[in-house]
Amino acid sequence: MKFSEQLLAAGQPILQEIYQHPFVEGIGNGDLPKAALTFYVGQDYNYLNAFIKVYAAAIQKSQTRADMAIFATQIDFILNSEIHPHHNFCNVAGVKYETLQHEPQAPGTYLYNEHMYRAARTGDLIDIVAAMTPCPWTYLEIANRFVKQGKNTDDNVFKPWIDFYADMGDSEDSILQQMYDLIDREAVKYDQHRLDVVKEEFLKSCEMEWKFWDQAYKQTGWRFVKPMKQYY
Repeated sequence: MKFSEQLLAAGQPILQEIYQHPFVEGIGNGDLPKAALTFYVGQDYNYLNAFIKVYAAAIQKSQTRADMAIFATQIDFILNSEIHPHHNFCNVAGVKYETLQHEPQAPGTYLYNEHMYRAARTGDLIDIVAAMTPCPWTYLEIANRFVKQGKNTDDNVFKPWIDFYADMGDSEDSILQQMYDLIDREAVKYDQHRLDVVKEEFLKSCEMEWKFWDQAYKQTGWRFVKPMKQYY
């Protein structure tokens, strides 16, 4: 079994919990509270800003232009395409996207961002990719599951969200397949103990994906701290 396949197999129990989370189920059912939607968009905007920075760090650690192109393409995707599902949530909630772009980091967002930053600061290329893969992987799996269940009907207000992520696809040239190939290529350089560390980084990101949905559904902020707004 390829190392990337081992990671996905290890992440399956968490993915199943993500499927059953009420926020995710709400996307499939076309019904979510406005507060949950706006909280999610504000935090995801912040998270994706960190994602871009970590992809930039991956470019710095890349040894070939082919690898650099993978991460550059993903940066472009986030900047110019991944705004569409955000707009879908904002339209349903009846708020302007621009009003949610400077929200303070919630605890779960802060933890997830710092986890990725640590991989970028102290890890090798395989650590960075392992820490970042759960986001696109789980979103594609969620969307594909909804499509198979027939949830992307015209009367579902979240049909644009489902279609957007389902359209990422799992073809040989998809960003996910490129990341799997990179993980497998790099994995042969390391012993089992080192690969166990990489697997833990992957699984932590999987769990933080679940926590991200949960904090949005519950609007979980800081209990004592009043963090400043974020400006980029």
